[in-house]
Amino acid sequence: MLAIANFFALSAPPPLMVALIFVAVYLLVGVPLQFLRGALSRDIWGSLAGIFAGLLYITFVFGIYPDIHDANVHRAVTSGEQLRR
Repeated sequence: MLAIANFFALSAPPPLMVALIFVAVYLLVGVPLQFLRGALSRDIWGSLAGIFAGLLYITFVFGIYPDIHDANVHRAVTSGEQLRR
């Protein structure tokens, strides 16, 4: 489980990952809805899905790595060093 968390949490800076997750979920939800219900539905439901997926990602990452916003801790975790508190 920790390897999966490391991959998703540490593969890119958190703001970039939140933006990528938002875009991916927006497209996964919005594109099918555009064909079923129209562009307005795509914008509304795709945006809501993207926002909630981004929030879930933030909760996931900061739940496992509460100090990830600190650059020194981010570098220590990615290099495999022990975290010092």
